[in-house]
Amino acid sequence: MSYILKAYQITAYYTSFALFAVLSFALNCFCLIFGWLPGLSGRERFFQRLVHQDFAIFVRFVSFARIVPVRYEGFARWPKRSGLVVVANHPGLMDIGWMLARLPEAICIYKPDVANNPLYGATARCAGYLASNHARLLLRTAAAKIAAGHTLLVFPEGTRTRAGALNPLKPGFVVMARMARSPIQLVRITCDSALLTKARAWWWVPRLPATVTVTLGPCLPPPDEDTAAVVAGIEDWFRHPEDAPSASRVRHVAVQAPAHT
Repeated sequence: MSYILKAYQITAYYTSFALFAVLSFALNCFCLIFGWLPGLSGRERFFQRLVHQDFAIFVRFVSFARIVPVRYEGFARWPKRSGLVVVANHPGLMDIGWMLARLPEAICIYKPDVANNPLYGATARCAGYLASNHARLLLRTAAAKIAAGHTLLVFPEGTRTRAGALNPLKPGFVVMARMARSPIQLVRITCDSALLTKARAWWWVPRLPATVTVTLGPCLPPPDEDTAAVVAGIEDWFRHPEDAPSASRVRHVAVQAPAHT
């Protein structure tokens, strides 16, 4: 029976990649066809919702197939406001999928080479995602979008977490939040298996089932203190998941501010 289960898990695991590729390619083709339409009000949010549905289908599949059950904890406390910077750690390649499956409307930052990717390029442009190749322009554009009520999803490690330690966080997200006068919502992503990590090739099959837990953390008020201090406090929170957050551990940043800002 264990061999049958193993064969099923491996088959379902690779089937999930095929499903993801088909969904992403179909959405990208749709965006290529209809992305030329003029910039009507709500156009970017419409495409963001399509991305959300794309990832939601994928998450439902891997959870139903019991190869990667995805659990969301604490999201009933999600801030009831527009204009938010969402900051998450980045242990695996599909972290953006786990997040966007939960966020109906959000913008992301992508590497420039994604613009020509046949699975994501047109989709990223239509959804209003931001390329990272011009730092100053990125800061100004992101801050303007956040101030206009968009939710920005950021993985400030810049790449997937190396084994055993959080990568140093890049400070740009704090600058964006300060410019937009936006709160910062922290989210912790964990997985009990080496699922699509930096150290493994994407085709390598991890121990299955691999349970992913996405936990809502504290919501920080708009930063008005030294950027380095804010980043250091947030890094400390991510590095010590066993400890409850406290104001002293984030260097006077009020991480225990009410989630409903």
